[in-house]
Amino acid sequence: MKLIGILILALSFAKCASVKTENNHPFKIESANYSNVTGGVKGSYSSTNLIIYFSAEEPIDFQKVYFQNRITKAVVEQHNNQTYIAARYKTSSDDEQKDIVLHADPKKEIGNTPNTPTEEFPFKLKENEAMVSYVIGEKTYYAKVENIVKKETVFME
Repeated sequence: MKLIGILILALSFAKCASVKTENNHPFKIESANYSNVTGGVKGSYSSTNLIIYFSAEEPIDFQKVYFQNRITKAVVEQHNNQTYIAARYKTSSDDEQKDIVLHADPKKEIGNTPNTPTEEFPFKLKENEAMVSYVIGEKTYYAKVENIVKKETVFME
């Protein structure tokens, strides 16, 4: 009976390890930083911008960046001979709340759009850590980015 209990306990932790990270990536992470950007007036756009500098011999097919319980598409950019992954996370919520029409006549509700399901955040990360997914062939790999430096908040006018 104890053996069954131990097996159930072990299997319950198996899901936590279902996303595997690799240690030998085809790129090297040089450094990373993030800053919060906010507009100067109520209702303006706010975001968190994460920049991950890396070097690679060949192009990498980066997919997503997971940071501070948010997920976004990885965008590779180059500036001043430095290549980096730019991940911009919208943090303002004013325009996320859409007005919907509730009416006895369903035809008057045609303009309503259903909520899009959000992807579940699959990692337990510290505030200064991120995961980057990339694809080689048909397989997805994950790289952990540690010691991300927080820069000063940028206030836009």
